[in-house]
Amino acid sequence: MQEYLQKTQLSGVMDEIGALIALLAGSLGLYLLLWGLRPMSVLAGISTFTLCALLRAQTRERRLRRREKRLRGRIGGEMRLEAWTTCAPAKAHYEAAALLRGLYPLEIRRATASGAVCSLSGQSGEALVACAQLHRSEQLSARDVAAFQRACLAASAQKGCLCGAAASAAAREQAALYPPVTLVGREAMIALAGAEYPATDRQLVELGRRFAGRHSLRSLKAALVEGGRAKKFLLYALLLLSLFFLSGQWIYALFGTACLLLMAVCRIMAGKHAETLLN
Repeated sequence: MQEYLQKTQLSGVMDEIGALIALLAGSLGLYLLLWGLRPMSVLAGISTFTLCALLRAQTRERRLRRREKRLRGRIGGEMRLEAWTTCAPAKAHYEAAALLRGLYPLEIRRATASGAVCSLSGQSGEALVACAQLHRSEQLSARDVAAFQRACLAASAQKGCLCGAAASAAAREQAALYPPVTLVGREAMIALAGAEYPATDRQLVELGRRFAGRHSLRSLKAALVEGGRAKKFLLYALLLLSLFFLSGQWIYALFGTACLLLMAVCRIMAGKHAETLLN
């Protein structure tokens, strides 16, 4: 969900300006290609740009409503999957199975710590539905799928459905073994959860607070403590100083020196952090 924490009001204004500039360039370029460099080409391009800009302004509210609905669904779906990683397993499995009823004809019988036991309409036997409860950076491994297949056998389920996370190639191969397991990826579950649980105004406010917390002095200090930052600043400094020696432009030397200072600050902060942990 980090991409939603990086959008600012200034970036929105710049996106709008960029769209208008692209529209103007396209309108002028069309008539310049058709009629050549003439005053009528410029006038026709400006007129077309004006009409397109007015039409865009008229449909702006409708477009914003569609975008808001789409973003609320996306954010709400990701928040729901984040909540599943820390809630009780039985609750996560039950809610995931309830969402999957929109894709499969499931009837939930009971929810346990290993999964939700469901029956399939018009089919014999039962299926076990489980939520992976993994972080967005993690993938399902073959070991995870094999453990879920053992849970299916323990629950006397003929098939299973494991959802909420991306799967590795080995995991997909293991899922084809008996009992067969259907893997529903993270993106599909986000879409289902977002349609059912779109983000509320309160959740959006909490998301904004997380954005503000990432830019606080404490978060900046924590970022400087990271050991990899010093190496990156050193690399940037070497590249900028190389450009200074090649071009003779003092601006590169200025930014290169700033990167060296930031590298030194990172080293000092990391050393103090290590001393604090030892003490």
